[in-house]
Amino acid sequence: MQDSSKVDETDLSLIHALQINPRVTWTRLGGVLDVDPSTLTRRWRRLTREGLAWFSCYPRRNPAWTGHGWQANAFVEVETVPGNRRAVTEDLARLSNVWNIDATSGRRDLMLTVSAGSVMALDEEVMTSIATIPGVRATRTHFFRRILREGGSWRLDALSPDQQRALKPAGGQGKSRPGERDLALLRMLGPNARLPASEAAQRLGCSTATASRWIERLLASDYVSARCEVAHYLAGWQVAATLWLDVPQRELTTVAAAIASLPEIRLCATIGSEANLVAQVWLHRLEDLDEFEEQLATDFSGTRVLDRWITPRFAKRMGHTLRADGRRKDFVPFFAEREPA
Repeated sequence: MQDSSKVDETDLSLIHALQINPRVTWTRLGGVLDVDPSTLTRRWRRLTREGLAWFSCYPRRNPAWTGHGWQANAFVEVETVPGNRRAVTEDLARLSNVWNIDATSGRRDLMLTVSAGSVMALDEEVMTSIATIPGVRATRTHFFRRILREGGSWRLDALSPDQQRALKPAGGQGKSRPGERDLALLRMLGPNARLPASEAAQRLGCSTATASRWIERLLASDYVSARCEVAHYLAGWQVAATLWLDVPQRELTTVAAAIASLPEIRLCATIGSEANLVAQVWLHRLEDLDEFEEQLATDFSGTRVLDRWITPRFAKRMGHTLRADGRRKDFVPFFAEREPA
C-alpha cells in the first residue's frame, strides 16, 4: 500500500497535468499519461483526502470585477508580540481578504497577501482588521504595482513537452463582462476548480451541459485563475524565499519580465517599497538560493538584492489553510457565500 504521506512520480505527473488543465477528463488524461483513468481517479482521491494536493479558483485583479474588492493587492508585514504568533495567525486566517499567510525570517513574523477594492480600502483593512488583532505589535504595507507572474503559473517539471502540449486547454473565451452568474460560479469553484458540473447545475438550477459550458467559459476568461496546488515540502521543495530587488528604473520592464519567466519563480511583481521588484522562489535546498542569486547577479548586473526572507512554513495559501507540513486543512471563502437569485 502506498504511504499516504508520500508523493511519487506518478502523483507529480498527475498534479502537473492538472496544473495545465484543471478540468481535463480522466479519460483524456489517462491517454496522455499512459495510466488507466480509474487509477488516476483513485490517486487523486487519495491526494485530496490526505491534503497533499488541492484545487482553488480565485478572481484576477481586473476592472470587470468592479465592486467586488479585488483591485488592490499588497504584501503586509506583521510583527507579533513574542509568544503570540500562533494565535495571531489563527485570527488572521479567518479574514477573507487575507489570501496568503507566510511565516518568515527577519524582523517580521508573518507576511500576508491582502486584497481590497482600492488602495484606500486596503489601508483601512490593515488598520481596522489586521493591526487591531490582539498580539499584533506592528504592520507595514507594500502595495503591488504590477503583477507579472503569480503562483497559478508555477509548474512542476514532471511531464514532457509533448505531454504538456497535448493537455493545453483551449482559451480565448469569456471576454464579456462577468455577471452575477459568474460570481455564483466563482463562489462554488473557489475551494475546488474541479467541482463536478452536475453539482454546479443543481445549485444553479440548470442542466449539467449548460453548467459545464458556463464553467469552461469562465475558466478560459481573463477574470479568474484556477490552480492545482501541492504540499510542496512533501513533494521535495524544502525552501521558499522572497527576494526584494532594486532594479534600475530604465531596465525595470525588461528585467522584471526576464525574472518572471524563470522556472523557480512563484510570484514576481513591481512593488511600492524601498525595492521596486519582489520575487518569490521555491527551491529544493537552502543552498540553491546562493546559486539562484548568483544567476541574478550574472544575468542582471545592475540589479541588487536589498533583502531576502526565508519562509519556513505557509499557514494559508489562496484561501486554503495549511498544516505545519504544508498539507491542506480547510478553506476560507474570499467572500460570503450567496446563492444565485
